Amino acid sequence: MEFSLGVTTGMPLKHSMKLLRIAEEKDFSRVFVGEDILSREIFTYLSIFANESRLPVASGILSPYVRSLVLIASGSAGLQLITNNKFTLGIGAGGITEVETLTGEAPGKANEVLRETAEVIRAIFRGEKVSYEGRKACLRGYSLRIKGVKVPEIYFGVRGRELLALAGEVADGVIFSTPRSYLKEALKIVKKSAEMHGKRFDEIKKIVWNPVAFENSKRARVIVATMLVSTPEYILKSTGLAEEAIKIRKALEKSSYDKASELVSREALDEYCITGNIGDIKDDFEYLVKEGFQEFVISPITGDMNLSEW
Repeated sequence: MEFSLGVTTGMPLKHSMKLLRIAEEKDFSRVFVGEDILSREIFTYLSIFANESRLPVASGILSPYVRSLVLIASGSAGLQLITNNKFTLGIGAGGITEVETLTGEAPGKANEVLRETAEVIRAIFRGEKVSYEGRKACLRGYSLRIKGVKVPEIYFGVRGRELLALAGEVADGVIFSTPRSYLKEALKIVKKSAEMHGKRFDEIKKIVWNPVAFENSKRARVIVATMLVSTPEYILKSTGLAEEAIKIRKALEKSSYDKASELVSREALDEYCITGNIGDIKDDFEYLVKEGFQEFVISPITGDMNLSEW
């Protein structure tokens, strides 16, 4: 069982650095930085962590909908240099509301965009002169000027059936962030797709990053609210949370995070958060290990959570 630290670019850097020092002391595996695309820039944030820590860093996730693939490639190459090729590129569509705020449209055709991102980034890092035209890339003989860097491992942070199947086919790892009752089904989809495409399922890293909370905090509810509106409708229906998600989406469209957090039910918290006392939480992790998950991202979201207990 591996534990990693999870922070987001929306967190104050001083606070994140304090958590990083504890993660180092406790021999956590690495640090994932999630992109809050309406806040700090993720490659800058990752570079500070990479310079200040011995732990490997990973984006978890960044969105190709809000930046060009060339910027993703050059930023990743810089991090590979800083970390001695220990950077992991985690990608996903990103929050629907946030992407729409920045681009004017919802993140459509995610299967095509994520496949394209993985293929183009790998080609660039292999040293090829890349000419490509697709959903997000239009390159004319582009090549990476930074030399001596390896192709980073690429993880997908996805939820829907089609994207999970794509992850099984294309990704080196999958960051699962779904309702807990759907985790087993999500794992089966990835496994079936991997085997169908001749990949070894045991070589795909399986990571769970659901909020961990010791108490019913407002911050936990805000995070759950943003997760709910990015969850496919058929999953929400299976959990009985579809109507709740509609109300929350309307609140978030008005940038009313306080209202959105108030609408999050106890049932939604239980589905999206790993909660309870330290013993309860560890029991949950041990159960998930038996199901096939290998790494857990611990992202403290309450004021009194003691990361050192991990």
